[in-house]
Amino acid sequence: MLDTLYKLPLISSLLNFSPFLPPLDTHTTTIPTSQSSCPNPPSLSCPFPPPREINTCCLNHPSGHFLQTQFWDSSPALGPNTSWTIHGLWPDLCAGGFDTFCDSSRSHSPSDIRTLLTSLLNHTHTTHDDLLDFMDTYWLSLDDQPQHLWAHEWNKHGTCISTLDPDCYHSQENPDLSVLDYFVHTTSLFRTLDTYTLLAEAGILPSRHQRYTLRELEEAIESSPHGYPVTFRCTHAGELNEIWYHFSVMGSLRNSYPEHEHEHEDPNERRMSPLLDASTVRDIFVPTNPDGAKSNCPSQGIKYLPKDKNPDGGHPGPSPSRTTTTATSTTIPTSAPFTGKGHLAIHILDGTSSSSSPSSSPSNESPPTQNILSSSSDELLSTQRGCLIRLGQWYVSGTCATFKAQPDIVDPGQAPLFSLSSSYSPCVFSVRTGKLECTKSTTVQSIFSTDNENPHVLSYQNRTTFYADHVPRRFDKVDIYADDGDGERSVQLEIHWVAV
Repeated sequence: MLDTLYKLPLISSLLNFSPFLPPLDTHTTTIPTSQSSCPNPPSLSCPFPPPREINTCCLNHPSGHFLQTQFWDSSPALGPNTSWTIHGLWPDLCAGGFDTFCDSSRSHSPSDIRTLLTSLLNHTHTTHDDLLDFMDTYWLSLDDQPQHLWAHEWNKHGTCISTLDPDCYHSQENPDLSVLDYFVHTTSLFRTLDTYTLLAEAGILPSRHQRYTLRELEEAIESSPHGYPVTFRCTHAGELNEIWYHFSVMGSLRNSYPEHEHEHEDPNERRMSPLLDASTVRDIFVPTNPDGAKSNCPSQGIKYLPKDKNPDGGHPGPSPSRTTTTATSTTIPTSAPFTGKGHLAIHILDGTSSSSSPSSSPSNESPPTQNILSSSSDELLSTQRGCLIRLGQWYVSGTCATFKAQPDIVDPGQAPLFSLSSSYSPCVFSVRTGKLECTKSTTVQSIFSTDNENPHVLSYQNRTTFYADHVPRRFDKVDIYADDGDGERSVQLEIHWVAV
């Protein structure tokens, strides 16, 4: 029996663990083992209270709450005009939050993901066309290279599904069978969730003029055969562009492949289509309520736009780059926040009482350039609130450190993700100390994002509020934390990007 409580990858725990969520049962141990010892009938993921022992090959744990996520890309248009497209299949932690990129040794590059799937299908099924043709039609990417999205979804989310661990399979000849299982289940589940039809049957159709309320969208899905709440996502302009369905999973997500998949003497022993029938899918994926993932759409005035395709059915041309026009009509490219190099300036939140409210900075707040730093140098004005120095500490006297923002791979349509580093090292919110550290001993990086309303404001784990014990005096160097230390850290602040 394992001595450890959970089999959690270190880096993904650093990126996504939330200190505000209740801990899992500390008496639960996980036991990776083979499929042969799994109970029949199987158990549903995220049992409460959790049992004292969990076989992670038989029950998805600790990530047992699954989201099947879909895109509606209207401009540029992706996929058929009367269908949403696949985003992915995401395992969330049963206690809230999520892990990502759980096993880098099982990652695959975009250049080899199609070849790998073809090879696996040739050994386990009589045809590979059904799955790959379906993915080419319904699992698409804005860069017209869908294999980039396929590889990204597997690397980020598929590697975090415990029942797809290679040790859970009977045969060790090909550990990549787990990759095939991920794509088979994701596409098969998507085929049972025809979002376009569910909305259309409630009178909700794409339109350039009609606007909908969030409640109308919610009722359309909840009153459908699906019968459970979902999460709707919209762009900043109020355009509907994503839906997340929520599920518990019965048993494992493995398929029963032949013991020696490379030694088929009789091709008739192989399966026909890899896609699962609807009855099998519904036995495995059991609808449930959202795990805290909130719809970000406005309560009314939601746009559900038709897909904007050229008359020949192709994609429209690329949108022009964003520019700023001066009085002389000269176009000057603007630099997006948290790209390249910049300073991290402190903005104290006077009177803020919510320690965990996500992305709450006002949208009309000016970028911090003019009220934090001198316009002529990096030297702080004596009346201002300071900035971060190279070790990640808050300082009010001296020179601001220059930080570099390095973009991270993101799911299409999602907010940008990035890492930060100073001249010393990558920056991370330490699991051990809870504080922001940019030291030479740092071996991993935290992944950050920006506030939805003000892209100059740093966000970590969907929160833009950070904490300190006190405001630094003239030569103090004060640590910055991602949580309030059970109320002991009274200073609440935001971190603003100032490009250099």
